[in-house]
Amino acid sequence: MPYNWIIEGDIKGCFDNINHHHLMERLRARVADRRVTGLVGQFLKAGVLAEDQFLRTDNGTPQGGIISPLLANIALSAIEERYERWTYHRTKIRNHRLCDEAAAALSARGRDRRLGRCVFFPIRYADDFVVLVSGSEEDAIAEKSALADYLRRTTGLELSPEKTRITAVTEGFEFLGFHVAMRWDKRYGYFPRIEIPKAKAADLRHKIKVLTKVDTNLVTLGHKLDELNLILRGWAGYYRHCARAGKVFTAIDWFVTRRIWCWLRKKRRKARVRDIMRSFGPSRRRPTRRLWQEGLHEQYILAWIPIRRFLLGWMKTPNFAMSSGEPDA
Repeated sequence: MPYNWIIEGDIKGCFDNINHHHLMERLRARVADRRVTGLVGQFLKAGVLAEDQFLRTDNGTPQGGIISPLLANIALSAIEERYERWTYHRTKIRNHRLCDEAAAALSARGRDRRLGRCVFFPIRYADDFVVLVSGSEEDAIAEKSALADYLRRTTGLELSPEKTRITAVTEGFEFLGFHVAMRWDKRYGYFPRIEIPKAKAADLRHKIKVLTKVDTNLVTLGHKLDELNLILRGWAGYYRHCARAGKVFTAIDWFVTRRIWCWLRKKRRKARVRDIMRSFGPSRRRPTRRLWQEGLHEQYILAWIPIRRFLLGWMKTPNFAMSSGEPDA
């Protein structure tokens, strides 16, 4: 396997502990317009009004602020800068190279791996990140300590010692709500697999169960279907790219159908079974499938959503994320 260990990074109070001085230094290095940097500084020092009490903001960015996620990304870009050699060569080591920065980093990873050097490859989304380690467990432990010191020195942030852990890729790890692990196949060897965590499916079932309790039967069936469909549609769209997602979707569809049946039995206690089952008919989308419906409202079926892998071939850096290399003045 190209990578054997994972450093699961977790920053302690990321939005609350961002150092304003370090953040403004990083911002001024890319933005030369003093009006823009001045507005950002005023935003950071504006303070927070909570329960008729004004709180000063000497550190951190207000959670829920309109540019807080952007400022957090600017502060945490120090992680990619530490591993610039293996991620993206913003300044090429050799100017005569004809390849771009991403291809140069790919070449550096392959060359260092062939020479037996330890390669670190970070993957980050906002304040959640993991670092892939191609060396031994001792290399991962040493890099974890070095990364904590680097973040403390450059950004003023600290890694949580309880939540930042080192895991073997064969055991798998949780990232952005997905379970990622290396699985063995006798035909192909080890290959990565993205799966739906069992805890996430259990959380969805619990949420559906809460929405179909006896104290929620004062609304119509159509209103209840719309309420459930909003949750089911978003959940299915997020996990539609996971391996064996169809099996999980089918089980949840059965659970939802059963919960709506129990909800209707509690709502219409004196109704006969055949009277309740009149709301369980063929779907307008697929007449061969029977589901709960009322008027134009019908149950959302997760198993109908197509399951496919991420299409990585056409994913490139968008134009708005590219820099011309000139000061933004």
